[in-house]
Amino acid sequence: MAIERRTFIIGAVAGGIGLVEFGVITGWMKNLTAPRGFSVKAYENFGEQAALMAITPNEDFYVTSKGTTPILNAADWKVKVDGLVAQPFDLDYQELRAQPRIEKHLTLECISNSIEGTFVGNAKWTGTPLKPLIERAQPLGDAAHVVLHAADGFTTGHSISRFQNDENFMAYQMNGQDLPPNHGFPARIFIPGKYGMKQPKWLTRIEFVNKAYLGYWESQGWSDECERWSHARFTDLSDGAKISGKNFVITGYAIGNLDGIKRVEISFDNGETWQNTNLFSNPSPLTWSFWKYTWITPKSGSYRIRVRSTDGKGCVQTEGPKDIFPDGATGQRVIKVSVA
Repeated sequence: MAIERRTFIIGAVAGGIGLVEFGVITGWMKNLTAPRGFSVKAYENFGEQAALMAITPNEDFYVTSKGTTPILNAADWKVKVDGLVAQPFDLDYQELRAQPRIEKHLTLECISNSIEGTFVGNAKWTGTPLKPLIERAQPLGDAAHVVLHAADGFTTGHSISRFQNDENFMAYQMNGQDLPPNHGFPARIFIPGKYGMKQPKWLTRIEFVNKAYLGYWESQGWSDECERWSHARFTDLSDGAKISGKNFVITGYAIGNLDGIKRVEISFDNGETWQNTNLFSNPSPLTWSFWKYTWITPKSGSYRIRVRSTDGKGCVQTEGPKDIFPDGATGQRVIKVSVA
């Protein structure tokens, strides 16, 4: 998969800068490389399974952290489950690996990913469901929120209702290998449908509390809800492209919340009219969905092509665009092309 390594360690550069300042510092962050994106067309032959086959290698998966990567020893690691629970407990690495095993494809996206950005990746994660661990702890009646603590000092919070979703899980492997250190070894947590900042790496504690908690990024103004609303993007076609041919295939992906993707549409007249694309690989709300459209005998001229998605509840992606801060980038991707 042609996704180049994308690393932006935030906090280590200027003693705790915010994600909103990312664009200011990228010019001199030595460990940041320009992403190339990836090709949906390269997976088209896999049909309905294409979105699952498009796996980002561990070494190419984007990395975001508040500081440097903590190096942890599995033999010494444990996650503490406590707070407003009847049965607090510690879970060590061996016990975690002994829990019921699941494998899930999950597409992760950074909240600071722009409309044109590629800070997104898809992997097969191995771990265990979170809900049985919650049930084992027996949260008390006044436990309304959960605080997640990480070994690097990062924290974030969730409502207990969202935290108890069946889709949530703890992972200890990524694409068949133990989690790499910069992806959360020994264990990380996933709350599908959220942006990455709500799903901490290097998990050390799950604390049940009776009131909402603002975590590391949230206290700096970033979204506390952090739900990723549906959006569609182009691949294999760049702004300013010059094209020709009788049957030109346009491709891309869409990604959203737990409601999934219902439809992806394309417009060749800057949003005046819309046409349905072929949503040819739409396997799960937890992963990206792949779409394509065959533009038959396009007429010569200049075009502003837009793409938009509709989620499972019928919510249509807004025109936008809107910047990444504080809720993540929204708005339709627009590409200018000319046909010879």
